Amino acid sequence: MVSPRPPTHVQQLRHPEVDPRIRWFRAGEEVDTFAVVTARFLIFVDTMATPALMRQVIEAVRPDVAGRTVLVLNTHADWDHVYGNRLFAPEGDLPGLLIGSEATRDRLRSAPALDRLRQQQAQDARFADVTLVAPDLTFPERLTLHGGDLTLDVLPTPGHTPDHVSIWIPELSTVLAGDAAEHPFPQVRGGAQLAVTRASLERLQALQPRVVLPCHGGTTTPELLTRNLEHFEFLRAQLGQLSSPADWLRRPLEAGELTGASYSQALARLGERPGSVPAFYQDFHTDALHATLEDLAGLH
Repeated sequence: MVSPRPPTHVQQLRHPEVDPRIRWFRAGEEVDTFAVVTARFLIFVDTMATPALMRQVIEAVRPDVAGRTVLVLNTHADWDHVYGNRLFAPEGDLPGLLIGSEATRDRLRSAPALDRLRQQQAQDARFADVTLVAPDLTFPERLTLHGGDLTLDVLPTPGHTPDHVSIWIPELSTVLAGDAAEHPFPQVRGGAQLAVTRASLERLQALQPRVVLPCHGGTTTPELLTRNLEHFEFLRAQLGQLSSPADWLRRPLEAGELTGASYSQALARLGERPGSVPAFYQDFHTDALHATLEDLAGLH
């Protein structure tokens, strides 16, 4: 099993399928972040898990700032996507306009978000200089940013979190999926979220993108959306054979206990194995098992 290691360096990635106006950055196994260079603005899509990591992204794209308005879009309020926000405040390294949904703003201002940060700061020195900074400009559901040569259509894609949004760039036939899609599979919390998650994946799939860039998984293929949908169908088909799904919710789901739907079997369908992906995907698998059993039992 791969053990997560907190990253200290950011790597810039390039891929022949990805337009060079989309700058792609990776912080180890933790998260990917993007910067889109348009004629009118430079927009950062998420701000990584620490200011130190995001500062490396800023320095890599600083030559592109000249003549452009700096914007930042948070796809959702999870910590690994927003802890670099303070660098774009008026007193920060690169002042800009922070944009996010109303729900993302509310989550970042909530007591649970502050409690989580305090716990992280007590446990890990790398979070010492994190300050929660919420978006300046908010929107209720959808937003379109006109960059002159590129359009960024911000679409609600709840499921991973209720506040989640993804970005469609029609001129490049590219989706910046955030955490709405992941390789090997996305997280789903509870049976009620299965249908919501599937609907978001189907919405992105209907755009018929040529490139899909998630924040976790390192892939560019639009087949990721299909594979994520098929993953949930696979779990439903396997668990649907149980005589009483509700009974299984009352007991721990041990690894390999559910014949045909174990973690290793789910990964094998995708050409992976437990040691080839970050360890947290085993928790994602357990979450999906519970969510599928709840859905089959009608307990939502």
